Amino acid sequence: MLIDLVLKNRSYRRFDSKVTVSSELLRQLIELARVCPSSRNQQALKFVGVNKPDLCAALYPNLAWAGYLKDWLG
Repeated sequence: MLIDLVLKNRSYRRFDSKVTVSSELLRQLIELARVCPSSRNQQALKFVGVNKPDLCAALYPNLAWAGYLKDWLG
């Protein structure tokens, strides 16, 4: 299932904020993202798994990637 998402290589910019992702699933998703190709194959991105409501609330105001989604509430 997860490998199918990676192979399709599509960005998903929306999610249901009422659903909590387990720490184990979050680790698996980060590992998949870590091994995906990047510009010039540099893998320059760093990932931090955040799945606690208080940490998400602190992080969301700093997310510039959702700037084009005017009705996105996180």
